[in-house]
Amino acid sequence: MKPKLSVIAKQMLQEGLTEDQEFRQLLGSLAKHLISRLGIKELPQVILINNDVQNADDMLGRTGFYNHNKKSISLFTYGRHPKDILRTFAHEMIHHKQNQDGRLRHQITTQNVNEDEYLKQIEMEAYRDGNLLFREWENGLD
Repeated sequence: MKPKLSVIAKQMLQEGLTEDQEFRQLLGSLAKHLISRLGIKELPQVILINNDVQNADDMLGRTGFYNHNKKSISLFTYGRHPKDILRTFAHEMIHHKQNQDGRLRHQITTQNVNEDEYLKQIEMEAYRDGNLLFREWENGLD
């Protein structure tokens, strides 16, 4: 039996937009799509960081990140459009899949794609596949 969308969203969300029913439904729907298309076996924990004003004020602040040790996705939400948050979620889910496949065990010592070709390839895949799967999901909505 497949879990209901609200159950997926509840399992994934730790804080933040948990009270926004529309966001929860969309996150659950997107998660279900990504789980199906990527063959995700274990759900990541999703942490919504909704109070980082300093990050939001930084034009090049972070949008999200994946912690491969904790198998968690952190999404910065303060001041961001919900669609952009969902798109970031799709990108980070690609990293979760890469981790599930054992591809993040490579010794990455920087966050600078100009310094690590392997990191660059991992990021290219996350941008490409995350955006395409997001678009595929979005185009399939009623």
